[in-house]
Amino acid sequence: MNATASADAAARIAELSSADRDSHMHPFSVLGDQAKADPRIMAQASGVHVYDSNGREFLDAGGGLWCMNIGYGRGEIADVMAAQTRIFGFGHTFSGHSNEPLIRLSEELLSLAPAGMSRVFYANSGSEANDTQIKIVRLYNNLRGLPRKKKIIARHNAYHGATIGAGSLTGLAAVHRNFDLPITGILRAECPDYYRRQDRTQTQEQYVAGLAASLERLIEAEDPGTVAAFIAEPIMGSGGVIIPPAGYFRAIQAVLRRYDILMIADEVITAFGRTGEWFAGPKYGVEPDLISIAKGLTSAYFPMSACLVGRKVWEVLSGDPKQAGMFAHGFTTSGHPVGAAVALKNLEIIRREELLRNCARTGAYLLQQLRTRLGNHPLVGEVRGDGLIFAVELDADKHQHRPFDDVLAVGGMLSRACLDEGLMVRGALGKVVAAGAPPLVLTTAQADDLATRLERALDRLAEQLTKNGTWQRHA
Repeated sequence: MNATASADAAARIAELSSADRDSHMHPFSVLGDQAKADPRIMAQASGVHVYDSNGREFLDAGGGLWCMNIGYGRGEIADVMAAQTRIFGFGHTFSGHSNEPLIRLSEELLSLAPAGMSRVFYANSGSEANDTQIKIVRLYNNLRGLPRKKKIIARHNAYHGATIGAGSLTGLAAVHRNFDLPITGILRAECPDYYRRQDRTQTQEQYVAGLAASLERLIEAEDPGTVAAFIAEPIMGSGGVIIPPAGYFRAIQAVLRRYDILMIADEVITAFGRTGEWFAGPKYGVEPDLISIAKGLTSAYFPMSACLVGRKVWEVLSGDPKQAGMFAHGFTTSGHPVGAAVALKNLEIIRREELLRNCARTGAYLLQQLRTRLGNHPLVGEVRGDGLIFAVELDADKHQHRPFDDVLAVGGMLSRACLDEGLMVRGALGKVVAAGAPPLVLTTAQADDLATRLERALDRLAEQLTKNGTWQRHA
């Protein structure tokens, strides 16, 4: 690039940065900081790499926001999107209207889903899907003549979205603070974080038994006749990639069945190959009545989500049309034909390129590399993962399993250290974690590169923490 072109590019980036600061309200950001800091303007992407407006390359270990399953730059997706837009670019699905891509997609989803799913309802985001689940649960029990049975149990540190309803299900204080959340009727169960258990002598079996007993006490204290559903991610994503301890969901669901409580599986992050399976729930013993999906459904090339409704629930919702009346819920773009066409092509790519297999194979390799290369790092407390979702959690004192006091500050430093090494990772509210869900196309060479960049970032962070007196190595 010659000097004139370089100057023109710099001026354009400066103009865009100024315009962004003056016009754009960023989600999950400190709004007052926007007037002071330049945004990171991303310009293009391919495979597992993204490039900013200055041409700098980043390995996107976070897969965007846990969503870029098939990788960036898929021309096939662009082609099908354009073709469907020309044929039938929009059609609502109210009052019995439908379209062919949507019908084909619904059939496909039910064929891939865990046993017992009966119908698909479409929305635009994971938050909307989980909001819809709240309404489905309420309708289900109203139609059964159980108007008191409405409370939903969600877990501490879970993430289920950011809208009024889904944000209330979310178990993170930052999502509630200043928004008067959660709404009434949301109960909170313990997070199954075996690494952070208070009693270090407990086996997984003992720990799980304690969680199940705690859940039963909660239900009994609230009155089982008022508790309607329990919602859980098979693997907690934004809460820090918490892998459930062995037997957890079997023990939890035994309690739920005793009290006639529905199981909602939030597979927004974990579905469509993230753990090497189409759905993660069956691997962990989840037997859902309702399932929420989004993200990997279209690999975020189009905003689309869905609720999968189990047969038991569907039979009640559809059993007596006169009693139920209209299902007065939906969105203008529910079941969008372009989104459905994109989702079908996305699923075709996952199947054709055997990305489930690649996820399982490369994910196991990546986890091994992270544990081998980072497990003994003085900052690293635990390395965990399944398929291509992982977390490297840091401790102030790894030998005592003692977390950092100021997790927000140290977590921010970790994120910046990773960016300095050209690595994009996800964090976790309330933990110091480098978490990731890279595209399922990740190769072993790219897994090695990811581990190398993360190792350098941790060394950089250790040096910074030592210099500012926040941390010291423990023998």
